[in-house]
Amino acid sequence: MNSDAPLALESRDYENWSRMIRVSDVPTATPLSDEEALALVRWAAREGYRVRPVGAFHTWSPLAFEEAGRVIAVDQSRMTGLLDFSYDPVPAATFRAGTTLAEAVRALEGIDNHGASEAPGWAWPDYPGVPDVTIGGMLAIGAHGAGIRQRENQPDLFGTVSNLVISFRAIVSEGDDYVIREFRRDEPEVAALLVHLGAAYLLSVTMRVVPNSYLGRRVDYPDWEVAYAPTAAEGSIQALVEEHGRVQALWFPFTQTPLVQHFTEEGVVEGPRVTEPLTVRLSPDLPTAFTTAFTQTLAHLPWLTPLVERATLREMRHLSPPDHVWHGTSGNMLLYVQHDTLRVVSLAYAVHVRAGEVQAAIHDIAHHFDQMLHDYAHAGHDPINSCLEMRVTDVDRVDAVGVPGAVPALLSPGLPIGDSERVVWIDLVTTPGMPLAWEFYAEYEAWLWERFAGRLRPEWSKAWAVSAEGPWTDPTVLAWVREAIRPAVATWDAFDARGAFGSPLLDRLRA
Repeated sequence: MNSDAPLALESRDYENWSRMIRVSDVPTATPLSDEEALALVRWAAREGYRVRPVGAFHTWSPLAFEEAGRVIAVDQSRMTGLLDFSYDPVPAATFRAGTTLAEAVRALEGIDNHGASEAPGWAWPDYPGVPDVTIGGMLAIGAHGAGIRQRENQPDLFGTVSNLVISFRAIVSEGDDYVIREFRRDEPEVAALLVHLGAAYLLSVTMRVVPNSYLGRRVDYPDWEVAYAPTAAEGSIQALVEEHGRVQALWFPFTQTPLVQHFTEEGVVEGPRVTEPLTVRLSPDLPTAFTTAFTQTLAHLPWLTPLVERATLREMRHLSPPDHVWHGTSGNMLLYVQHDTLRVVSLAYAVHVRAGEVQAAIHDIAHHFDQMLHDYAHAGHDPINSCLEMRVTDVDRVDAVGVPGAVPALLSPGLPIGDSERVVWIDLVTTPGMPLAWEFYAEYEAWLWERFAGRLRPEWSKAWAVSAEGPWTDPTVLAWVREAIRPAVATWDAFDARGAFGSPLLDRLRA
């Protein structure tokens, strides 16, 4: 590599969360300032390299790397921290894009909310569950949590985190050069950059915040037929969502009681409190070598899946008994994925429905999944060995951001489709390497597109467009995605005239 790079370049190896993408010897720079990052981009563009900011690499899809080439990774770990906080016109915090979610949570909790709530400081209305992901990484793919608005005094901001953006600073092209420019949420070009799939390089972001809250976490184990009933009767997932707001439902196949955890704001400020993130794990501190061996064993002995699923549920009931309530700040309750959480891959979609249609969608999703599992099992195959996960959020509501004329995020999975009011987020989870997993996903995905035609968006960071060859290969879904991104492509090209940014996934979609 050319030795005149403006920053030192260190060769590093990268591995994504599922361990399906491994890339070695990637030149990596670690800028300390916006100016150093800009100098790196200018140099890379002149020399024919591409620049890819890298955070936690918590993604299933090739948004950073698939293989080494003329690409430079940018380590964001020195570009972190809270830069500013303002109360006017709405409470908002400005963070460097390399700031992790956990760092942002702690910084917000340390800012005086002037008695707006009993919990310390400020928060986002909801959080994704992964503390190590960076703000820039979350915005690139339109990450989300689990929650709906429950009270009139709450801002209607329970969609994706991208909808919280008020402004941001980014490196963009201007003529043949690259510069740092600030973008406001009311600028039309922002619509293509809020969820950009790697086509932009954000440096800092100002995002809407709300007074922090204490949450109570409780786990229930309802009967399967009640939780996934065709209507929103008592005990159904929709009924729990309407009652508690934040709900995550996990069903381990070949069991009769899903694990449903809910997080409630009302009446939970008393009692012992959790003072660090409440991790959801089967056993504490499992070494990576053990989890790797476990997944390899299941891949070679898939017939063990029903036994493993039942054992998993028993262990979860032991670790999370239904009569126990945990209390804590929103960050400590909602950041539950850790380094030793079992590594998985999932087919993931956002299903858009009206408020009254949530349970009908949940019923169909779960029952078809169950039917396919039994069909495969009768043929001697068990390709899915983890869980069906479902969460429910509101759609992105642009008018609630607090910026007059705010534009929507064009590629946000939470962007309303027609008259949709809710999003049912589904993950069909398995460990990597399971025989016939891709075939199972492909069949289920085809059913999704038939059942929810015109009401689907993929979760960009996970598996979609699945064929027997693997994810991001099905020509029908890829054709749909190419059309979906088309309105954003002109903006991406205009602000990256020399092609310094992008991702392997975008290259595939734009080919």
